[in-house]
Amino acid sequence: MERKNFLQLFHLALILIDNTDAGKLCDFAAKFPCKGSHCLPPPFKSKTMQESEEPTTTVTTELQGTTLGSSIYTCPPSMIYGNCTCEATCEDPKGESACYSTCLGSKGCICKAGLMLNGSDCISASSCSCFVTEANLVISNGKTYVNDNCTQKCSCSNNRLICEYDYSCSTNAVCDVQNEVRQCYCNEGYEGDGETCESWYTDCQDVYDAGYSQDGVYTIMPTGWPGLPFNVSCKMENGGGWTVFQRRTDGSTSFYQNWTAYKDGFGDSRNFWLGNEKLHYLTNQRNYKLRFDITTSNGNDEYADYAEYTKFQIESESNNYTMNQLGLRSGTGGTGDYFFRNRRKPFSTHDRDNDACGTFDCAEKHRSGWWHSNIWCSSCESDSFCYYFHYNSSCNTMCTHENLNGVYSGGNGEMIYSSRALYCNVQYVEMKIRPSS
Repeated sequence: MERKNFLQLFHLALILIDNTDAGKLCDFAAKFPCKGSHCLPPPFKSKTMQESEEPTTTVTTELQGTTLGSSIYTCPPSMIYGNCTCEATCEDPKGESACYSTCLGSKGCICKAGLMLNGSDCISASSCSCFVTEANLVISNGKTYVNDNCTQKCSCSNNRLICEYDYSCSTNAVCDVQNEVRQCYCNEGYEGDGETCESWYTDCQDVYDAGYSQDGVYTIMPTGWPGLPFNVSCKMENGGGWTVFQRRTDGSTSFYQNWTAYKDGFGDSRNFWLGNEKLHYLTNQRNYKLRFDITTSNGNDEYADYAEYTKFQIESESNNYTMNQLGLRSGTGGTGDYFFRNRRKPFSTHDRDNDACGTFDCAEKHRSGWWHSNIWCSSCESDSFCYYFHYNSSCNTMCTHENLNGVYSGGNGEMIYSSRALYCNVQYVEMKIRPSS
């Protein structure tokens, strides 16, 4: 009896087991996964021990508990026996993770009111992680709290609350709640932590000016662009800051695409069209120049030439992405010498004929989306040679003198070419822009 009173004094759980059942205790606990060892089976009264009855391994107890066979178990002092619920923990003050417990709705040992589970113990909220008095809120280590108007930010580290009372949003940010987290968030077109927000690069010139001198893919967001930031290929030679919007290196990507494809862009890193919508916003945020780089092959010899134009601008889709500006040309080999004939021409695709040539659909004939001109439309009405749109020995066409989106190394003149330079076998072509001032 003295031994029983001693154990009651320290509120210890007593377990009465037969020697033969001792090995089954761990199996019993593993069947009830709620909160690890805290989930118990439904309670029922323990076996009443007679004074003359001798236990095999331990003594009886008057503590009310739960039994299984001859086993007795009681909850720790900081817990009570009740329904297993979405119990708050120091790591999860809202108890959200506990709501996925497999023991939900069963009986078990749970923390008393005002206490939170910390490992296998229940402790007070003020001793668990960090307690924000102003918000009556507990935040766990590594977490932060920002007040309603984003003028105070508190963080919890090693159960110590550290608050910044000078926390404030950048002029390019807003105090908001996103994904259940309140803080300062940068406005669209800016990036940062909310306290400091910097604008996205608007083109490759911004990237170059920021100190990036290597060719590569960078993320930009042109002024006024309504969508998300997007990636572009930047070339940093020849003065740096060139934003590439067209590239052809082989025939793996067809440029015989419809209006929507040319509007949104298509291709991969080797062959692509950036997209007319992006090109419109790019060329309308400041003044740009245009550059062609073309490499051709004549047997074993390769020739590289270029052309630059002092102005280049594309109108909106409502104006069919018309090339409304094209400045003076400079360059080598006569590359792009007749591109001026495409100035002020709308963009055309095989499903959106805007070339003003009533007899023919130049985009369909030449298998390319382009600013096709209509310079030879009248003479082609009666000329069978023009009707088939074959090129002559100089690679000229009766529809347009420049066509950098034609079929790669195709037959019947359906190929990439620049007329004045007599390029009939283009191996590589790239079109790019950079600010002119």
